Amino acid sequence: MNSQLLTYGRVLLPLLLHIFFFQHATFAGGWWFLGFHLLGLLLIPLQASPLFLLLVGASFGAIVDAATLEGGLFMSSAVWMALAIPAVNRLLAPREGYEITDQPTIASMGIRWFTVRTLLLLFAHHVWLFTLEAGRWDLLGQAFGKVMASTLLSTTAFLLVLMLTQSQRRKR
Repeated sequence: MNSQLLTYGRVLLPLLLHIFFFQHATFAGGWWFLGFHLLGLLLIPLQASPLFLLLVGASFGAIVDAATLEGGLFMSSAVWMALAIPAVNRLLAPREGYEITDQPTIASMGIRWFTVRTLLLLFAHHVWLFTLEAGRWDLLGQAFGKVMASTLLSTTAFLLVLMLTQSQRRKR
């Protein structure tokens, strides 16, 4: 199968799953936001330009906003996460740098790298999302609790999804 087509499918499928199945789901009494579209942002190739990341993040957020009738909350938080992706990628880069064949997946980079990257990026996204959603200073404590719960539970869910759906790269 064409690897470019596989890459696009890997990025777009979580967005479609979020819109059709998870957009109105409430988990843990509203304390867990499963933004499944964020998995698509996390799986964008490591060599993607920052402008491309911003455009994809804005597009994903705008699509989710249109589907949920929000006023730009998801778009702004997805753009914030897309802004953080290059910095986190540089922070977690191996000493020799990334190879052209490296993909941001468990099979390519390992479970520890993927977990740390996902935790950092989801934390940035959720801080933006839940503090804007709170809108008042007295609700920031509750917002931070939602940030922590959503970040940990979503990272766990994304790890499980990728471990169940991706084939392991064979070592020579």
